[in-house]
Amino acid sequence: MSKPPPPPSVARLAALAGLIHFGFDSVLRVWPATTPPHLLTPYMSEIFRGMLEMLGLTPISLVTSFVNGVISAIFAIALQEATTRRFAKVAALLGVLWLITAGLTFALYLDAPRGLAATSLLAGLPRALTVAYFLERALPPAAPEPREEAPAQPPSEEPPSGPPTASA
Repeated sequence: MSKPPPPPSVARLAALAGLIHFGFDSVLRVWPATTPPHLLTPYMSEIFRGMLEMLGLTPISLVTSFVNGVISAIFAIALQEATTRRFAKVAALLGVLWLITAGLTFALYLDAPRGLAATSLLAGLPRALTVAYFLERALPPAAPEPREEAPAQPPSEEPPSGPPTASA
């Protein structure tokens, strides 16, 4: 009997998720409506805008992609023992996390129009699904859920079969 493969390391999963996040940042920042909130420097206060524009969008994207990758990997590892609907659980967790963190970024640090905030938030959901899909595929298969045995049934009280007998 062969041993199950060891689970991938958090570092490997984080690198995979970080690359996916960076890919989405690179593609989606071309259009303002789909740009992730951490790259919407024109809508930041002058202090943040000045600091972040000195760095440039690519380094900002690399750092945030790395952090998001580590967080995504931790969640995937935490859910690797889930036996049912593991992808749905990872995707839901990452999607909710995206909406909360990106929403807070808009609420606390950005002065962007509501329409731009809504499209930017929604554009992040395919990112969460893609990261969840690839991380779930990188995990070893979930162990099957142990089946519960049916409780033992008491013997039934059936009349004996055969011809009826006369009683005295």
